[in-house]
Amino acid sequence: MHDALMTPLNRPPLGGLDPSPQQARDWVTQELRGPEYQSPWLESAIRWVTDQLSSLLNAVRHLDGLAPVVSVLIAIIVFAVLAWVLPRVRREPVVASREGAVLEDLTITSRHYRDLAAQALRDGRPDDAVLDGFRAIAKDMSDRRVLTDAPGRTAHEAGLALGSAFPGHADRLAAAADLFDSVRYGHRLASADQAGQLLLLDADLVTTSPVPAGSPRRELPV
Repeated sequence: MHDALMTPLNRPPLGGLDPSPQQARDWVTQELRGPEYQSPWLESAIRWVTDQLSSLLNAVRHLDGLAPVVSVLIAIIVFAVLAWVLPRVRREPVVASREGAVLEDLTITSRHYRDLAAQALRDGRPDDAVLDGFRAIAKDMSDRRVLTDAPGRTAHEAGLALGSAFPGHADRLAAAADLFDSVRYGHRLASADQAGQLLLLDADLVTTSPVPAGSPRRELPV
């Protein structure tokens, strides 16, 4: 008879879970620190979620009997939302790799890419300068037949191939390819100095002949 009168408020939570508001908040905060959630566009959203969670848990702390139940419910809701978002975050690198060709419009000449990059740098748009600057390199090397199958090459692939042809610039080419990818897919911001260094690399490559296949690794001046 006594059991029949047990109400939802005095029945123990399912599975023996009876966390305090602080424990529930700590669970969610610890989960959000995992590397799988470290995506730039999620940072502000995660910060908002944790702030709202903290406010709610502080509010229910003063409600006798309800705090443990509400704490668990809030934690479940947050985890459910993250379970829906996380698969989409993990798919981002896959999408980037499938759409990672540097050259998208083959009708644009290397000279035009250089003009676009230079103008972007003058206008204070270093991100655009980086993208168009690296495309100028890829297009120029395609026209010079140094970079084969350029339309299908990713920045990483282009950097590796050109590093073999221009060993003296291999490190700069690898860094330029990484910068291109981080700006285009990683939602990172480039600095004016980084953009300027990439345009300088393009200018240096224009005046340098590639190392012929099978010959000693020594670049030849144009």
